[in-house]
Amino acid sequence: MTGPMSLLSGLKERSVWQVLAVYLGVSWVALQVVDLLKQNMGLPDWVFPFALVLLVIGLPIILATAMIQARPASEGTAVSESQPARAAAPASDLASRKLLTWRNALAGGALAFVLLAVVTTGFMFMRNRGIGPVGSLVAKGLIDERSPVVLADFVADDEGLSRAATEAFRVDLSQTRIVKVAERASLAPALERMQADPSQPLTEDAAREVAKREGIPAVISGEITEAGGSYVLTARVVSATDGLELASHRETARDGSEIIPAIDRLSGKIREKIGESFTSLRADAPLEAVTTSSLEALELYSEAVDAIEHRGDSEGGIRLLEEALEIDPEFASAWRKLGVELRNARRERARSAHALTRAYELKDRLTPRERYLAEASYYNDIRADEARAKAAYERMLDLDPNDAWALNNLALIYGALGDQERSLELMERATALDSSSIGLGNVSATQVRLGRFEDALATAERGRVQFPDDPRFYTMASFATTNLEDYEATIRIMDEMIVDLPADPAAQATGRFRLMEVAALQGRVDDAADLEQDARRYLGQMGLPGADYHFARAWVAATVLNDTVSARAQVDRMLAEHPLEDIEEPLDRPYLGFANLYAALGETERSQGMIQAFRAAVPDAPDDRWSDDQATLDGHAALHAGRYDEAIEHYRSWRDLEPGCSQCGLYEIGKAHDLAGRPDSAVVWYRLDLETPRLRAPPRPVLFERLAQLYDEQGDLENAALYYARFVELWADADAELQPRVEAARARLEEIIRERG
Repeated sequence: MTGPMSLLSGLKERSVWQVLAVYLGVSWVALQVVDLLKQNMGLPDWVFPFALVLLVIGLPIILATAMIQARPASEGTAVSESQPARAAAPASDLASRKLLTWRNALAGGALAFVLLAVVTTGFMFMRNRGIGPVGSLVAKGLIDERSPVVLADFVADDEGLSRAATEAFRVDLSQTRIVKVAERASLAPALERMQADPSQPLTEDAAREVAKREGIPAVISGEITEAGGSYVLTARVVSATDGLELASHRETARDGSEIIPAIDRLSGKIREKIGESFTSLRADAPLEAVTTSSLEALELYSEAVDAIEHRGDSEGGIRLLEEALEIDPEFASAWRKLGVELRNARRERARSAHALTRAYELKDRLTPRERYLAEASYYNDIRADEARAKAAYERMLDLDPNDAWALNNLALIYGALGDQERSLELMERATALDSSSIGLGNVSATQVRLGRFEDALATAERGRVQFPDDPRFYTMASFATTNLEDYEATIRIMDEMIVDLPADPAAQATGRFRLMEVAALQGRVDDAADLEQDARRYLGQMGLPGADYHFARAWVAATVLNDTVSARAQVDRMLAEHPLEDIEEPLDRPYLGFANLYAALGETERSQGMIQAFRAAVPDAPDDRWSDDQATLDGHAALHAGRYDEAIEHYRSWRDLEPGCSQCGLYEIGKAHDLAGRPDSAVVWYRLDLETPRLRAPPRPVLFERLAQLYDEQGDLENAALYYARFVELWADADAELQPRVEAARARLEEIIRERG
């Protein structure tokens, strides 16, 4: 209390002029403090004039108080009865002295600055929280702090004035912390993909499209209009997503010399409305950086990539790509992605080949990255030229060593060339950069091929959590469990997929095909036939060519039942009921599938007839694309003709032509040695087939049974008993027609056990 009392006492002893001097000094200090707070705390510009107005209002009050309080207390208090007109003077003077006290004056000044603090605090709270018209764009979540914005060129009748105003506005905005203006050079790639001329003025519409492609949330545009020698300058902040005006302001310049100062004021107001030093929501993710003049087509393409890469929705992605291509038929990257997905998800060779070829034809209009992708896909999938495809992906990595697509696709080529370790290394790099469902699925598949089944199961589980709607992770887990001979786990996983993804016909078909494979391995041939029929019904719903050909049923008859007569009859019936010519696209006709079946059945002439029909229907097919198939067919022909060493050479050629297929030819080479009377070599190759990891299981029941017999014939009863036991266990629930083979194996197993004690 001592301070205020001494201040009051000091003021009472001062003259009016002294009080005025003190007031002006205190006001100057107060204004300096307010200005300092304004600069350091980001307070609005009106705080300083508000404080000045309060001080100006307080000045007459202070002067009046000083004058009243300086008068002697007895002055004017003696009133005679002869002066009634002055009788009120003492009461008025008394009231003034009671009202205009130093205590009241100081309290009023304090309350005035409390009012300033309350109003400023309320304003800042609303501004920071994005409340009402004073809320900043940053606080409202419409723009990130430090988010880039695209500055469109100012619109003006004078082109020189437009350039000058735009540059001045850019310089002003570059000095603020709230946003950063995207450099025009950084926008050039997007303009190139839009097929727009980067040298032309950047209109608001063009700026919005660039911003949307690049994931930039807002555009700032401006206009200068001349009116009677003066200029009206307008600026506005527009949402890139929907064109909604987020903020705007207008300034006036009396003549050309005031345009730059007006721009300074305009940019200041825009900065204030955007909001300084506050954070909130995020900008949209950028659209894919690919070439198309249509923003709508680009949006569809970006959605398709997300559906395929991150949601596992292949069918949805294909539909979106087809819609994008209806809008822009020269959208090369959409053609490439469609071709890849048709190959991966549907096995539609003809449409896939057309799409990939179309992308290649349009490659010259693309950015370097897109061009390399188009070339690599074309060389790898159409021309079977892995070396040129590999070179294209390596050039992509020269552009960007962290290009996840290039890493993943290059990994696939290394896998096809037989280097699974290098393949896995590249795939893991790719998924670390972009954990897409495709990349993660490839990691799991490669771990299976390397025999790292527990790792594959862990990766598949991670994929199921991260991408719950993608069937590939159920499938990859089932590949691992089948390699581990845990068939109950495989059945459980496939049943889960069928239940979890009822609306996905591809998942329904895949689940039944995998259950069919397990049923065939377990000797449940009738169940396998029913499951294949159900699976192909789903393929028919998807409109896929070749859905009516039940190849698995014929293969089971030939390999599991050893019933070549029944298998041959099934093949003939399929072709009679569904002639290959009924399929419109020759490339989609399964000539090679039938050629392989006929060759395996010893029908060499009919097998070669299928090859000739294929060559006639697809005359431009590159020889290298089908050379491995020809080696297989030649091996089958030699095998059935009794030329076993020649057959082995063809099967070895098959393995050399497909180094990424580690299991290819193993069983066939073993069988050739077996038929040639070389049991030791047959055992080596049969066991190698059993022990080689792969995505689908080897013919285990056939191998178990034959290995048991071969070891038994050689007198190796320990190994004979081992394989008899494995065969009996695997076919414990086999169909009745197969039980005689099971009983024979069980009986011999019991004999061996008795003999060995």
